[in-house]
Amino acid sequence: MSFYERIDKALDESIMLEEIARIGYTNDSYEVYVNTDDPGNIAHFHYRKGKQNDYIFHTCIKIESAEYFHHTGKEDVLNKQQRKQLVQFLKEKPKKANYGTNWEFLISMWNVNNSDVEIKADLEMPDYENL
Repeated sequence: MSFYERIDKALDESIMLEEIARIGYTNDSYEVYVNTDDPGNIAHFHYRKGKQNDYIFHTCIKIESAEYFHHTGKEDVLNKQQRKQLVQFLKEKPKKANYGTNWEFLISMWNVNNSDVEIKADLEMPDYENL
């Protein structure tokens, strides 16, 4: 194996490139986003805090119901204050997108980036304070 092939292999094994559609950040600095081309068939969004490959908090939440979608490395549970901040964020107008709320923006970004499972644009936001 050549030097360049070894470098390419090492990069492939050690760097995880993320392709996400960021919705934004809550007031308490948690990032809300959807993955692009998510391989699962469960519509969900990510809620995390920290730096790439060193997250202090990371979980996934279903879009169509107030339930977690835990999978490896994304199994944290929101406390009452985090749930309140998430709901407040989802009801706010996006800072950098032309949507009425971050909730509408989230649904749109899921639909644009994950064609296998489409969410109705007028889906009412589940009661995430009761996760």
